[in-house]
Amino acid sequence: MRSLPVLVAVVVSVLVPGLVAGLVTDGSPIRAAAADPVSTIWHLAPADGATATAPVVPTPAPAAPLLGDVAGPAREVSLPDLLAMAVQTAPALAQARLDRAIADEAIIRAQTWRDWNVGADAQVTTRAIGVLGQQTTVDLSGDVVKNLATGGAISLHAGASYQRTPGTLESADATNLYTETVTANLVQPLMRGRGEQLRLAAERGASQDRTAAQLAERAAAIAAVREVVLTYLDLAAAEYNLQIQRSSLDLARERLRVTEAGIRAGGVAESETIAVEQAIATREEAAMSSELAIIDQSLALRRLVGMDIGPGEIALASKIDLAVPARSWDPAALIGQALATSPDLARLAALEAGATIDVEVTENGILPQLDLGLTFGPTGTGDNPGTATKNLVTFDNFTAIASLSYQHTLGAGAAKADSRAARARREKVRVSATDIKRQIVEAMSRAVAQVQAAERRFGIAARAVKLAEKNLAVEQARLGLGRSRNVDVLIRQDELRAAQLRASQAVIDWHRAATAIAALTGELLPAYGIEVGQP
Repeated sequence: MRSLPVLVAVVVSVLVPGLVAGLVTDGSPIRAAAADPVSTIWHLAPADGATATAPVVPTPAPAAPLLGDVAGPAREVSLPDLLAMAVQTAPALAQARLDRAIADEAIIRAQTWRDWNVGADAQVTTRAIGVLGQQTTVDLSGDVVKNLATGGAISLHAGASYQRTPGTLESADATNLYTETVTANLVQPLMRGRGEQLRLAAERGASQDRTAAQLAERAAAIAAVREVVLTYLDLAAAEYNLQIQRSSLDLARERLRVTEAGIRAGGVAESETIAVEQAIATREEAAMSSELAIIDQSLALRRLVGMDIGPGEIALASKIDLAVPARSWDPAALIGQALATSPDLARLAALEAGATIDVEVTENGILPQLDLGLTFGPTGTGDNPGTATKNLVTFDNFTAIASLSYQHTLGAGAAKADSRAARARREKVRVSATDIKRQIVEAMSRAVAQVQAAERRFGIAARAVKLAEKNLAVEQARLGLGRSRNVDVLIRQDELRAAQLRASQAVIDWHRAATAIAALTGELLPAYGIEVGQP
């Protein structure tokens, strides 16, 4: 009877290392596929010739169908392909593009002050003069106006009129009078509304708004790409977990097979199967939970990138292998880079510049209005058009007018209120910028702490996996010698599974934190060749 435990020990010693080998690689570094830049985003190659930490989790590759026909076969997708779809379909990005288009049109509208304005007017008037008849007047006029950068405007006015007056009691002959005028006019504000900066205020403000819209588009792109990357990593994590759960389930099923063989040989009690069957049920449930996690992350990815969702079109499979490389982190340098490249801070700076323009405009509105007006031009009259034109060009009659127009609202309550409101809006932008800076520093500090902790956690978990393997092998050998029970072997298997899950989670957490760092420093979009929102 002693031969049966020895036989079991021999079988276990042959099978278990092979199964464990499915969970632990030979030490070669896990790297991303060559077509996927995720390995270069965060410098996954070992720094300064250091050796990357040996992976202790299997490559995610769910082989069995997920939850039958509901999810359908897993469709393998790469991260670059998903990001290309997300950039085209993300609602936040679409809205940001529309905001930029609106800002472009606002700039064009603000530049219309440079346009020449042309106007014309024609009027015919008939008036009865008692029993003498009707007086008819025809007036024609045209104006050309050009706004000046100084805040004023220059215009040229040309007018022609014809008046026919019926005869009087003394003379029955009607009289005709032709009048032609040409005048040049200049209106120039001397206080309120004066200056090129004020004239260009609308254009400058629209330009700042466009810059802000471009930066908002970039921020939206970073947020969209980051969300897709993190969800993709969560999908890979679910696949890692499923692979580990299935491998652990295979170990339990093998233990049940060996135990049943021992029962049939008469050397093992039937009660020994109870603990194994319980472990199988527990691990089947854990594997199903991992399948549900894959479906959840697949649905989330499909929604983010606009992929179809329906029966049989749910499950996705990642095309990425991850490692935890050896590298150093400089929090101060990373914070400085994040502050320098933050599109949110740059957008607030553009908004502050626009708010400053509003302050200048509203403060100018407090000033009294004092406008200088100049008018000069000849007038020609005659009983026919030729005579009127001749008198016009000879400057026999001309008009020259200089005027000053002053207007001031006592107290200027409305203008002062507008100025205070503009200053408050600018201060609000500054407060927001200060808060964003703090958020960036906080987020970067947290991400660096998380990535460093993940590195240490992975090292600890790797040692724990190796120790769990040794403990499992020892417990298998003890069982073969009759010094242990199935339940003890199952405990060692659970310990190995838990260590592998911790190692897998450490890998994912490292890349999640590295993704956050790349997003904060502005390296995320260039790594995938995405260029949006560049002012």
